[in-house]
Amino acid sequence: DRFRHRLMFPIRNPSGRLVGFGGRTLGDDRAKYINTKETERFRKRSLLYGLDISRRAIREKGSILVVEGYFDLLAVVAAGVDWVVATMGTALSAEQVRLCARYADTVVLCYDGDKAGQEAQRRALPLLLGQKLAVRKVVLSEGADPDTVRLQEGDDALSAHIEASVDAVEAELDEILPRAGDIDPPTQARCALNRVTQ
Repeated sequence: DRFRHRLMFPIRNPSGRLVGFGGRTLGDDRAKYINTKETERFRKRSLLYGLDISRRAIREKGSILVVEGYFDLLAVVAAGVDWVVATMGTALSAEQVRLCARYADTVVLCYDGDKAGQEAQRRALPLLLGQKLAVRKVVLSEGADPDTVRLQEGDDALSAHIEASVDAVEAELDEILPRAGDIDPPTQARCALNRVTQ
């Protein structure tokens, strides 16, 4: 009954063992997504959706593309990118970051283009850098996500967005440092500190 009238997504651990389910409503339920209740085997913050299928491609590529949800992952795979996992709608956790570091040297974040998605990327950055991972980010327009980009612009457009990912640290510095004129390093440092502590 918990998953009645929902589209089901089986969730497996990296070795392929079924540990839980995610369900998206097919009606107007208040909760758009629900998951199996947390158990010893099913802890959403320690799992990455799709890793059981994509881990070989991730190892070969040396990079892991991280998206937010099930449909975003399906869109990316349909666009021909198979080195992808999803956080199942949660903020990237320390456990998930350690899991990424086991399989790749570079993490490419492809979160929604809205403010919440950008903030989630910003919060993930220190966790990823702490594991000595290179971090890149895919830049999507306001309100866009991988699924909507594919539906509205096509497979090639989505894969092009992913290929055009930018260095996440440089992108963050561009955001927090003033752009006008030549600014001395102490002023730059103060601006960065003010932004980080806001």
